[in-house]
Formats: sequence, structure tokens, C-alpha cells
Amino acid sequence: MKTNKSILRDPSEAQEQSALVHLLEVTYPNLKYRVGMESGKRNPLIAKKQGVSSGWSDFHFPYARNGKIGLWIELKKKGEKLFKADGITPKDKRIKNQIETGSFLVKQNHEFHFAFGAEEAFKIIRNYFKEERP
Repeated sequence: MKTNKSILRDPSEAQEQSALVHLLEVTYPNLKYRVGMESGKRNPLIAKKQGVSSGWSDFHFPYARNGKIGLWIELKKKGEKLFKADGITPKDKRIKNQIETGSFLVKQNHEFHFAFGAEEAFKIIRNYFKEERP
């Protein structure tokens, strides 16, 4: 019996992102947020000239809550690793840039998280807005 491998795998990051957007639309219909598309298919030289830089998170929620001035979430697919086997060294340059940008954002009084899957990201967002819905 042949099986379709795609239905046996964890969802891709793009599928997780689509699921999260759907959850946000249903739960917070008036929510304003930005989705970064820097990783989309584009000419890297043109993108750089246009100011696109790596390291910025997938989602930004520009709402002041809980003493913070905004929420940033870098969405990863479930099971993705951020570090090499030593547990210290970032897996690649892209991850290193995301960690550094997240650290910068925290120093500027933003809340920043890596989230592994739509469900984890949605829990972070719900917690951020628990005192006051957008």
C-alpha cells in the first residue's frame, strides 16, 4: 500500500503561518498586525537596495500591553532546531540574525518569542492580549 508522505509529515512553516492567520482572523477580527515576507522569492540584490534585511520576525503586533510596546513572533515549524548539536551555536546565519534581532527588540522594550507551530504562537498572542483585547 502506498501512502502519501505529505500527509504524514509535520506542516511546513508556510502551512503553520496560514493556520495562524486563520486563527487570528476568527478570534481577533479587528487585529492589526504585519507579516514579514522578506523570505519570499525576490532578487536579493534588489531586495537589499529596497531596505530588506534578514533577522526580522514573521509577525509584528504593534500594541502596547503588559509594559511592552509591541509583540514580535518568529514562527518556526514544529520540531525545527535553532542551534547546532552543541546547543549554543545558532544553526545558520539566518537564525543567528533572528536571535540578535530578537535580543535587540527585547532591549527596546518589545516582547519577542520564537514559536514552534501555529498553536504555540496563538497561545503567546492570546496571553499578550489577555488583559485587553485589540
